Amino acid sequence: MDMFFGVNNNNSSFDWMTNLSNLCTDYNSIRNGSFAKLAKAYYGKQSSISSSDKSEDKDTVKKSTTTDKKMAQAKTDADELKSSADALTATGTKSLFKLKDITTKDEETGEETTTKGYDIDGITKAVKSFIDDYNSLVKSGSDVTSTNVLRRTLSMTKTTLANKNLLSDVGINITEGNKLSIDEEKFKKADMNKIKTLFNGNNSYADRVSSQAAEISKQVSNDSLKNGFYNNKGNYYNNTSSLLNQFDFYF
Repeated sequence: MDMFFGVNNNNSSFDWMTNLSNLCTDYNSIRNGSFAKLAKAYYGKQSSISSSDKSEDKDTVKKSTTTDKKMAQAKTDADELKSSADALTATGTKSLFKLKDITTKDEETGEETTTKGYDIDGITKAVKSFIDDYNSLVKSGSDVTSTNVLRRTLSMTKTTLANKNLLSDVGINITEGNKLSIDEEKFKKADMNKIKTLFNGNNSYADRVSSQAAEISKQVSNDSLKNGFYNNKGNYYNNTSSLLNQFDFYF
């Protein structure tokens, strides 16, 4: 046999015969379908793993989208609160607290009288807008996963708490969840000096809330850039990691 194949080494001859035997075995496996069944089972398993990975990827994208929307909402609410607070604290010709000619009419005689006074209806409307925006930010700002945004939202609620008594004097109260409510009738009859202390000009309560809302908006943008929330067009598209899952406010 060694001479037939031109090989003088017994081990080489044995190896050749072994390979030939293995080849025949593989050939028979292919013919009887065993190989096909094995291949089908293997690739079926790989397909299952691939499907599982895709499912996990979809879950990750879903969580990412939810987080992005919450951050986007917090930024929108912060910007709107700053706008409504600035409308109250505006000075000069844009001031809501500038004395105006107020004309009243006697219902019995029909006689009209014009005096200088405050546009209480306009001020009330502006304060209600401020409260609505404030409540929206308290909700969205406490619903994000960014510890920095949560911290600044908490700081804003502490500013409100520090003015709790004065707010109550003009008909504004802190309710469940650190939100605000207003008694319009009481507000319109309240001491205007107290209302102006809260909402008029620099260093007022509204002015400090405006600054805090601006900080929250800025922090959302910073976290978004750092963690991939925004693309270069300002659209949200990714998720953050290693942040708190929830945050509770306490008085």
